[in-house]
Amino acid sequence: MKAQTKTALAKAGVGIMCAVMTALCGLFMYDRSKIMYYTAVVLFAIAAVAYCALDGEKYPHASRTVLVGAILTAIVVGCYIIYVTTGLSDRFNDFDALKQFILDSGFWGALVFIGLTVFQVVVLPIPEAVTILLGVAIYGATWSFVLSVIGTVIGSLISFMLGKVFGRKLCNWMFGADNTEKYARILSEKGKFLFIIMLLFPAFPDDMLCMIAGITSMSYAYFTVICLVTRPVMIGLTAYLGSGAIPFSGWGIPVWIALVCLMFAAFVVISGLRKSIESRKPKRR
Repeated sequence: MKAQTKTALAKAGVGIMCAVMTALCGLFMYDRSKIMYYTAVVLFAIAAVAYCALDGEKYPHASRTVLVGAILTAIVVGCYIIYVTTGLSDRFNDFDALKQFILDSGFWGALVFIGLTVFQVVVLPIPEAVTILLGVAIYGATWSFVLSVIGTVIGSLISFMLGKVFGRKLCNWMFGADNTEKYARILSEKGKFLFIIMLLFPAFPDDMLCMIAGITSMSYAYFTVICLVTRPVMIGLTAYLGSGAIPFSGWGIPVWIALVCLMFAAFVVISGLRKSIESRKPKRR
């Protein structure tokens, strides 16, 4: 297939995708959130016109950026439509209702749970422990751990990619300019080592850090490896401790004492480290 034909098909595909998403926005979003509806329509219109008008050979970087932006916008809008039309927006305040929703999904329940975890990491301002313990209540500690790791790593990669594509403006909008500047500076100065520490302990806003890391020079490969190494640690602790696998009698008593001592020591050390690195002033050039 010739390059011109591929380009024409790509532009037609983006145009069709934007038109379909605009129609879905009109069907499912207009009566719920007009601000989001108009914003989405404008973004899809800009993406369709810009991608079709840009010369991909002359401006390859700009063309790829618009394409990725259009796809990510479609994913976010699609997730929002699913979120409101399935009633998840009402169920998030009811643990039992959310649990029943996943159970009612039957064979697709595991995928629904992974999607919920991804959504929690990227969009929802709720603690990670909520979805992990929800998984424990449905699938048990081990499967909750496995599914939560999959969803969390995917969500972390999406957040990182959003930071790379949309840059500081998106982070400023989501987290505030002060938080974005503070953590971007920290990750830029001592990035690789401190990023590992920050993801390992709950004293730091790890979901926010994933997106802010995207606006730094950190590479996709390094970010992916660090997520695969660090994210399962707290997920495993939350899943197994929250499942009651360690009893409060017999052999469980010394284990709990040791865990409490370790957690307290880690809390003291990390709290001191957090105050130190967050109060550190940027170096003057």
